Amino acid sequence: MQGIPEIGLVIHDLVGGNSRYIEDYLAIYKELFPQYVRYQPIMRQRAEKPVDESAIEKWHQWLLLVENKPVGVIGFVYNRKRNVGLLLDFAIQPEARKIQYNGNHQLLSYLSLTLVMQELIQDARLNGHSAPLCMAAEVEYPALVRKYIEYGFVEFPIEYFEPPYTPELVEAFSAVQNFDKIGYERMHIGAFQIPDYPFDKNDTGIVKTVLLTLLEDHYHLPSDHWLAQKVFQESPA
Repeated sequence: MQGIPEIGLVIHDLVGGNSRYIEDYLAIYKELFPQYVRYQPIMRQRAEKPVDESAIEKWHQWLLLVENKPVGVIGFVYNRKRNVGLLLDFAIQPEARKIQYNGNHQLLSYLSLTLVMQELIQDARLNGHSAPLCMAAEVEYPALVRKYIEYGFVEFPIEYFEPPYTPELVEAFSAVQNFDKIGYERMHIGAFQIPDYPFDKNDTGIVKTVLLTLLEDHYHLPSDHWLAQKVFQESPA
């Protein structure tokens, strides 16, 4: 648990047996991400089961509370193999989005992302690095991309589609054909620069590492999958 007393913010990380607030987490997730409710059983499992320290992905499921009221969720990953963070789920209740911090200079969204990146730095240091290379994200809406750019996000010039399922989901439900029917959603792809550890936006190695982190490690797509072939052909040489 961590927080910012100035605004009454408390954060609970619901992984590895910390399931006390999982119903609050799932309620916000269902309300703000109704198109992804298929992942909710997996989120419950992460909260209830011990952490697999040997896994490539180190998961965090943050529930944000302000004055004891649940106001947001953030699901993110540190990839131990690539030294990359992934921001996968980030949503704050509409009534809480105007909450400001630091003399009314920072919105709760910016503060939350800053805290996430600080957590990823700690994960990286436990893995022998000074900081992660970046924090990658799939972003659905152009308006959100523009907001994220204000927070240090760099969009990659690639036409990208989000796969409809992860191996965890397949293992839990054994119904790949049903998930395939959901389709691949067009997304913007890019990465946040870690404060004090910026990357060169022209570094093609960063782009390829992010794509491998997502497609190979997170979604487990084979190298001959149409999406993997497409994005690597389009990525900067």
